[in-house]
Amino acid sequence: MKKKVLTCLCFLFSLLACTESRAQYLDPHFAIYFTSPLGVLSKGGLKFEYRLNLQHALLLSYTQYWGFFPGYQSALEYRLYFPSRKSTSENFIYAKGGMGFADYQSKTEYKQVNLISDQRKEDKAPGTYVLAGGGIGRHINIDWFFMEFNAGLKFAQVTGATHVYNERLFYTTGPGSIVDFNFHFGIQF
Repeated sequence: MKKKVLTCLCFLFSLLACTESRAQYLDPHFAIYFTSPLGVLSKGGLKFEYRLNLQHALLLSYTQYWGFFPGYQSALEYRLYFPSRKSTSENFIYAKGGMGFADYQSKTEYKQVNLISDQRKEDKAPGTYVLAGGGIGRHINIDWFFMEFNAGLKFAQVTGATHVYNERLFYTTGPGSIVDFNFHFGIQF
């Protein structure tokens, strides 16, 4: 009787070991992204990724902005991954849509800036805006850690803006920036 129980336990543990060893070769299903440490002076945020399968993923992001346009932005992103043949990196294309809110905090020492400002004196906020965008990127896997670069275009439209606000600053360096270039790092599991 003891031999049968011992044989059954060994068999069950063998099956468990086989399934656990197979699990280490599966691709990650979830990932947490942290916004670039280089952009910490203007923004910070998180993304959560759920991989539907090897090529398709959905991401939910939240970004907090500081500086001239403090506020927040949230978006839903869809990605299509293309694995690289020579490395563990992946290329991807993405499309995203979302919304946000931007306030406006003028700095008196920056009121006379000519390069990106049109010297208006209003301290009005753009308010709520919607956005859509897309682009390409590279996802570099380093075991459970990863780094990522993406570049694309983003189009934002302020909803119900009845007042004048600094459009040039909002669309060049603010949360409505047309150029969508980001660096992220994070963990995947």
